[in-house]
Amino acid sequence: MFFIASVSAALSLIALGINVSAAMGIGLLIFSIPSLGYRFIDVLVGSFNREMLNTITSLFLSMMLAYLYRGTDASKKMVASMESLGRRFASASIPAVIGLLPMPAGAYISAGLVDPVYEDLGINKEQRTFINYWFRHIWSPIWPLYQSIILASALLGLSFTSIVSRTWPISLSSVIAGTILAFKILPKSEKNERRSASGLVHLWPFALIALLSIAFSIPLPITLIAAIALFSIIYRVSFSDIEKALRYSLDLTLISLMMISFIYGNAIDASGLPSSLTNVLSRFSLLVVFLLPFLMVFSTGFEFTFVALAFPAIEPLLGGRGLSIAFLGGYLGSMLSPSHACLIMSAKFYRSSLGKSYRYIIKAVAITAALAFTMIALI
Repeated sequence: MFFIASVSAALSLIALGINVSAAMGIGLLIFSIPSLGYRFIDVLVGSFNREMLNTITSLFLSMMLAYLYRGTDASKKMVASMESLGRRFASASIPAVIGLLPMPAGAYISAGLVDPVYEDLGINKEQRTFINYWFRHIWSPIWPLYQSIILASALLGLSFTSIVSRTWPISLSSVIAGTILAFKILPKSEKNERRSASGLVHLWPFALIALLSIAFSIPLPITLIAAIALFSIIYRVSFSDIEKALRYSLDLTLISLMMISFIYGNAIDASGLPSSLTNVLSRFSLLVVFLLPFLMVFSTGFEFTFVALAFPAIEPLLGGRGLSIAFLGGYLGSMLSPSHACLIMSAKFYRSSLGKSYRYIIKAVAITAALAFTMIALI
């Protein structure tokens, strides 16, 4: 009962426009104080540990790298090289590459970079909104810089490799769905021979992150420090830009959200709720692990809330296919959420109708769901 009241309060406050970290904090207190009493103090103190430090550090450094990358000529040269491979390819690949740099409302940045390509292709506002929005998020189930992946790794005690081994069907299904619809939308175009593909070399920071964090399981903070240091040396980043990146990365809302998520997860675990839910809902486990993350993120529009709110309560159900299904529910819920900042900002940039844009998004979600469920069932 206290869990339902807690989640309902948090979702209601977010819907009313209250700061998301404040809303989550209030939800935490509504659950923890009556459920744990004085034990909540022990949970609170115990939550400030190495895992929390690593998670917050990873978030901070990933935002810092994102700021530095978009502030250099590297991103512009990369975009130009993408277009040299063909405008159809560039129309999807530019948002996808920018999607490797998770940042609040990042689709607004990719919208500006890719719009000249859309202009040349002559597609309408809603089609631009869909392609930019959809391909901007194809990595979220597998890329270690996404907040949901970072948080899930910490809360569940799983390596990035373990998570990706269960969530890759979601990203693959999303790419296939987006490609099917994009090919119907986009006219054929020739390669732009006037531009060189040499700018693709500027994708090296992402290759380095994948190699170190996923292939070699090097801790993400160390990987990001190495990437930032090399990037700063190679591109001669000024101290002024580093200072600006540090200020940008010190996002108190996101940092406090990570802290609250850890405390919330530990409080739920200490209350015994996961065991109780497992006993009651075990007959409907797959339905629960899909719907709970779906509803949480659909209601809030914040991509990582399906992990922060749902995963601690259903942790015992996340073994085997459970984690794949839970991430699928969270991913589809985030892509359909009318409160998703990236969707709102994409529509704002292109001045498109959200209702008309949804005609494409719903089709892509349906194809993704069908493909992903099939793949998950077979692996």
